[in-house]
Amino acid sequence: MELSTLEETYGKLLLSELFTSVWFGHWDDYEAVIGRLPEELVAELPFHEHYNREDTALWRDNYFQVPGDYFIPPYLSSYFGKGEEEQEQAKQDVLCLIGEFDKLGFYYPLEQGEFPDHFGSVTAFLTAAVKEEIKALEANDETLAEKLLTMQHNVYDTYMKQGIEKMLAHGETKWADPFFKEFLPFYGENMKDIHG
Repeated sequence: MELSTLEETYGKLLLSELFTSVWFGHWDDYEAVIGRLPEELVAELPFHEHYNREDTALWRDNYFQVPGDYFIPPYLSSYFGKGEEEQEQAKQDVLCLIGEFDKLGFYYPLEQGEFPDHFGSVTAFLTAAVKEEIKALEANDETLAEKLLTMQHNVYDTYMKQGIEKMLAHGETKWADPFFKEFLPFYGENMKDIHG
């Protein structure tokens, strides 16, 4: 597995922070990350041109918090089958995911009042891993940086990949606003690119 340059890793960090802020509806953080990006990069974010803080916040709630016509479950375990065996596998995966969080001393989901398998929680965890990867690269500790990169790939492949694909398929007919209609596929593709 080839390590990214420090500059590329900082780019991964900004994108991961942006994704985390959207999932949790932290619009001050979203705006702060957008403010740190060069204008030409902001122009490449297909969803940002549709950003309106009030409308986007309302649609986020409609999609991910309020059960109804537009609801899209924001939990990886929601995309397992409904049978007893699939539900047992979902529980085991969540427990394993918690184990991965513990390895880095990552307790963000608890601080946010969310479950560990929330897309935002796992995205925040990968963001924390990228921060640690940056520290390792700055300290010229390639062994640690490679371990962190491998962990990111494993978490993405094991827990996120299938959930993102199923969430995108599930939500495809529900996206009624332009921000999330652009954000969710962009999120899926870029999570694969930077963590897969």
